[in-house]
Amino acid sequence: MLARRVVALGIAVCVPVLIGIWVTDAPGDPWVRWGYPPLLVFLVAFAWALLSPGRWASRIGVIVLVGLEAWWLAVVVGRVVEQPDAPRAWVALLPTPLLDIVVCVVVGFLFQRARTAVLHGGAYSAVITGALMASFAVKPGGGPYVWLSLRYGVYLGVFVVLLLVLSRAKERVATALADVAAADAAATAMREMAYRDELTGLANRRRLIEELWFQAEQVGPDLPVGVIFFDLDHFKAVNDGLGHAVGDRVLQVVAEVAGQVVGPDDLLARLGGEEFVVVAPGRDRTSAVELAQQLRERLPDAIAAAVGQRVTASYGVAWLTPSENPSEALRRVDELLYRAKAAGRDRVEPAEA
Repeated sequence: MLARRVVALGIAVCVPVLIGIWVTDAPGDPWVRWGYPPLLVFLVAFAWALLSPGRWASRIGVIVLVGLEAWWLAVVVGRVVEQPDAPRAWVALLPTPLLDIVVCVVVGFLFQRARTAVLHGGAYSAVITGALMASFAVKPGGGPYVWLSLRYGVYLGVFVVLLLVLSRAKERVATALADVAAADAAATAMREMAYRDELTGLANRRRLIEELWFQAEQVGPDLPVGVIFFDLDHFKAVNDGLGHAVGDRVLQVVAEVAGQVVGPDDLLARLGGEEFVVVAPGRDRTSAVELAQQLRERLPDAIAAAVGQRVTASYGVAWLTPSENPSEALRRVDELLYRAKAAGRDRVEPAEA
């Protein structure tokens, strides 16, 4: 698509130039006077086809390109025929008609497949070369220019081959980039699978441990890191009484609601079963306890709305120490959680200041 836009931009630049040429040269040059208006229409149509999505636009682009090629073929033959001798005829072809033949060949490679473009460009080069040689063959003094026409055709052929090589290289680079992007996406998806809890979509234990290691290296007087460990109360009764499908739905609701409560910099993870952990960098004692209280207040009503039964949770809140082992951090906050359980459940138990 980028190549098409570049060609369309080139056309946009050429259109006012062609209009200027038509204004200045039309009175003395019938090819310009009668040929440039339809040429401008073809160019605008070509630009529109290049910028339009869909396969039909590509087909229209090919049709317009063939029309432009036919136009320049007519110009080349016509300018040779109208001149009284071969030298003047050759001068009349320089530089625009012969150069625009090359441009048409290049454009064909920009929006066609390499095989199609080389066949198209090769056929057009052969037709142009044959027409030039035949036109000069009947001109006075045209012998040397027949061979010049043949040399021009050979150069066109070499140019087509070079374009084929470049086009193949471009296609291979594009394929390689697509393969790299696909591999990167697959690796990212696999990494996400390795770090995500399948049921809730939250971070899993592996991801939680990595985050705790990382935050333990960052924590300091100016960056407290809160750890909130909560466990649903009497969750076994939900599974036994309502079924595991309902129990799974309860866990999903917890993930959804808690994900709305925690901040963008906090990590919410499912440790396993009905146990969840929030790692909250930058939260001091007041902020972390407030977050735990918000979770305690919102979760039961959300669960009741989803499954018809309130389920509370108990919370422990602690703070990481520098370079603390994740296992030790989880052990400390787990003790606070069970202190909340022992005190009657549905409460927040923070570490001592």
